[in-house]
Order: sequence, then structure tokens, then C-alpha cells
Amino acid sequence: MPEKSPQPRWRSVLVLLYFLLALGGCKEGFQDLSKSLRRDDAPSIVIPPYIQGTVAEFAGFAGGGRVPVQAHGIVVGLGNNGSSEVPAHLRGPLTQYLLRHHIGSYRMGTSALSPDRVLQDKDTSVVLVGGSVPLGAPVGTRFDVFVTSLPQTQTRSLDGGVLMPIEMRLAFGGLSRADKLTQIWAKTGGAVFVNPFVDPSRSQDMAKLRAGRIIGGGRVTRLQPLRLQLRQGDYAMADLIQRKINERFGGEEKIAKALNRFVIELTIPRDYRDDYTHFLELVMHLPIRTSSDGWEARTRQIAEQMEKPQANHRELALVWEAMGRQVVPILRTLYDSTHAAAAYYAACTGLRLRDAQAEEVILYYAASSHSLFKISAIEELGRHRWVIRARSVLQRLLDNPNESVRIAAYEALRKRGDRSVVSCGSVDGKFDLDLVTSSRDYTIYATQTHRPKIVLFGRDMIVQRPIFFEAPDELVTVSAISDTSDITVFRKVPLSGAMSDPFPVAPAVHSLVKTLGTVPELDEAGQVTGGLGLTYSQVVAVLYRMCKQGDIPARFVLQPAEPLQKIYQSAATVGRPDMPEP
Repeated sequence: MPEKSPQPRWRSVLVLLYFLLALGGCKEGFQDLSKSLRRDDAPSIVIPPYIQGTVAEFAGFAGGGRVPVQAHGIVVGLGNNGSSEVPAHLRGPLTQYLLRHHIGSYRMGTSALSPDRVLQDKDTSVVLVGGSVPLGAPVGTRFDVFVTSLPQTQTRSLDGGVLMPIEMRLAFGGLSRADKLTQIWAKTGGAVFVNPFVDPSRSQDMAKLRAGRIIGGGRVTRLQPLRLQLRQGDYAMADLIQRKINERFGGEEKIAKALNRFVIELTIPRDYRDDYTHFLELVMHLPIRTSSDGWEARTRQIAEQMEKPQANHRELALVWEAMGRQVVPILRTLYDSTHAAAAYYAACTGLRLRDAQAEEVILYYAASSHSLFKISAIEELGRHRWVIRARSVLQRLLDNPNESVRIAAYEALRKRGDRSVVSCGSVDGKFDLDLVTSSRDYTIYATQTHRPKIVLFGRDMIVQRPIFFEAPDELVTVSAISDTSDITVFRKVPLSGAMSDPFPVAPAVHSLVKTLGTVPELDEAGQVTGGLGLTYSQVVAVLYRMCKQGDIPARFVLQPAEPLQKIYQSAATVGRPDMPEP
């Protein structure tokens, strides 16, 4: 039988090599790669009219998007809800991991706690951890991490669990390997947040407790070279793109540097370090074939398109913004347009280019009762501290009957650093606790993405008394015998099942939250102080149920989030994690 041609294998190797280098290889790697791809027959792509003549027509970011990362880790603190099952291929790597963390170390005083004992304990569970590193994210950037129990284990719930610190590696085809073949991109660890709406007494809901997320738990550790790759190699085009980017964003810095006719390396400008994704958008929308006296014609052309209802207003506005302050005079002609989208996006662009005349339009849309751009305008005001009049408008919106408007106004005020009506605090460094001055009905808002945070709209929010509240599985008990007494709280200890010492707490909801979340400590007299040490997820679940039962006279709002990622190929997500079910 004749041997098969090796050509398909070499093609696969070439594709893999390209993927590896595009995701962050060295400069020399890109230069060598460009030599092997010197082709001028690249397939043509359809260019939407609004990006014709911009960087996006001729180049894209190397790597293509977010980088998938994964790891297998260990969640602890599950009481008896964990599992002793460990897949055979993971036992060795996880044992070595525990040894590196001084489990079973005589010198560290943990010799009695061997890695095997940890893995076999029902207090722990082996989990798959997944996430995606944003394109171009600087070292230290935070991102959400998703955690799921392995299908072959009998873990009942990850509620109350904490993921031990673990390194996350590049994942190919949904798989990651803890060896030198894959690079470390991020680290993660921390408390697992599970669906607070799940009722543990309903057997059909139990599967949802086997998955969760670590809010902002991933931290980028690998510097990503940020590069544009031309679709067709062209020295003149590479030089033109480099020059246009430096003229628009560089100043004294050199932002773009052409490495060869295929690749241009980028550096995030200082002014965009806190909003690097917006910088990347502007780069892609930067016109590069507009002459010194042709920019006005392009600007007016965009203005004409803006007046059309079917136009992609956001993309057109980005082209304007990428062009810079020279477009402001033409933007002003649309500030009073009868077409709402044209007026809003023109003013939004003007505000980002620091045109004071745009303030009035954005303030109008933020305050208007029936504006389709109300939330967007509120968020925009949060970006610009120099808009002084925004403060009073946003403060009034804290009393708006629409909860989405109230939350957007709070977020904008917090971003602007306004502490006159928003007080920011932390509970043991585990999550934020913010108090908002508002005369509207009480609302409790909790986040489940980016940063764990509980927000109380109404500083004087008080627990209704008398009260007897008991969370599922007796996790927490809250009681008060009269309408004038303080409340008492205690919890069940996960491992022993015994009840903790009771804690007296003032009836203010913010005091209750602090007591629930603060880690207990022993004082010099041997008395337990601090609090119950619940995780953020558990505190949120308690607040939700107390609101639902009327023990706290407030509406509970959970931040919407993307559906839980399917990080295990054979495990489907059950239900939405951000909505209660009937």
C-alpha cells in the first residue's frame, strides 16, 4: 500500500505555528512568519461602508480576540458537599500542586495533612476552571473566571467554597495542559459565587450549585504583544498606518512601530491605560486614506449617514472620534438634529473630544424621561469628571422609579469619585459595601461580574422586627424578639455542623452585611469577635431571601451577567445564572 502524502500534516503544523505566534510570540517569530506568508492572493473581504478607508479595511489584530485559558484546581470549604473522586490523570499533578503549597510539609507544620487526605476529603472538590484573557489586556487586568465540578465526581455544591490559587494556561480545543508546552497567561483563586436564587430543597435545581464564577478572580500575568497584522503585505501601507496612528495618538510617544510589511506593534498611550479597549476600537476606525484637505469631506459624509435611521451610528461615531478634534465644528451642526440618534452620537463624540457645547445634549438625554439613550447618556457622564453640571443631574436620578436608571446613576457617580451621596467601603477585603443616599424606595443591588459589590440604596435601611429568619440548610439564623431589640445572628459551621456563637447586631442592614461577611477572630480573652465569615455569594443569597420574605423592606436586584460559559465540553449549562426562576 503506498504511503500517504505528508502534506496535510505539514499544513497542520503551519496552522498551529501561526496560531502560537499570533497569540504572542516574539518579534523574531513574527518576522520569520511573515517571510513564509509572502502572498498577495489573500481572499478579499466585504468592507462595510462605514469603515472603508480605515485601519480595519487593511489590518486586524494578531490573535483575533480573547485568549481562552483553563486549569484544574481544588475548591475547599465545602463542608460535606465536596467529593473524594479524583480522575486518575489529575491525581499526580494535583498532588504535586499541594506539595508546592506546603501541604504535608513537616517544616510548615502540615505533616499530618497529606495531599491524599486533602483530595479525599468531602470538604474539597476538584474543579475545572476557565476564562478568557481580553485582547491586549495589560498585566494585572482582572477578568471573571468560571468554575464547574467535574462530571465524574459526586460534588453536591460549590456554595461557600474557595478556589485555591492556581495558574491558568492557554487552552487548545477546550483542553489545557500543565506542562511546558503551554504558557501561563493568568492566575486565579478566591471565593466561588453561585446562583443565589437556587433553592437547595429543589432537587431539579441542584445541578446549578455545581457551577459558579469567581468575580474578577482572574489576573493577567503575561505581557501580550499588541500587534496589527496587515491582510496583504505592503511596506507602504504598513508605514502609512504607523504614521497615521502616531500622528493621532502619539504626541511625544511612539505608539505604532512597523516591524515589517505584515506586522505593526502597538503601545497603549498613557491617556488610555484605564480604557485600553476603547483605544483599540479607535485604532481600527482611524481613517488612513484621508488627505489633509479631504478630512472635511469625510466628516460631512459621515454626518449625512448619521441622519439615516438604518445607519450604524456607533461605528460612524467611532470614525469621527478617531479623526480627532478637527471634526468638532461639523459635529455641532448635528447637536440639534431632529434625528435623536444623530444628535446623541454627535454630542457623545463631541464630549469625548472635550467640546463643552456637547454637554447640554448629553445632559438632556440623561434627564429625559422617554429617551432611548438615557442609560447610555448617564454612563457617558460618568466618563467625564470635567462636566460639572453632571453631578446634580446624576444625583436626582438616584431617586428615579426605574431601577436600571438608579443603578446607572450610582455607577456614574462612583466612577466620577462623588462621595457626597455615595459612601464606599469594604467588608474584610472580600467585597465592597456601598451606601447611597436616596429618598426613593429601598433597593439592594449586588454584582456578579467584574467586582463583588453590594450597594444599599437608602442609608437608613433597617431589618424588620420581630424576626425569625433561617437560611436553607440552617446556614444562617437571624432573630429579634421585639420591634425594639437588636437582632442576633449565628451560623452552622460547615465541617462540624455545630452552631457558632451568637452575634448581637444593630438592626441597620449595613451592620448586618458587615457581620455576615467579616471573618471571626479570637480576642485576648478568648471571645469570638468579628462576624460569621460568610462568602460574598452566601451574603448575597441571605439578603435576597430576606428581601423576598419581607424581613428587609427592599427590592433585590442582581446585576445581569453573561450566561455561564460552557467550559466543559460535555457539560451543558443549566438555566440562566442571573435570573430567579418561578
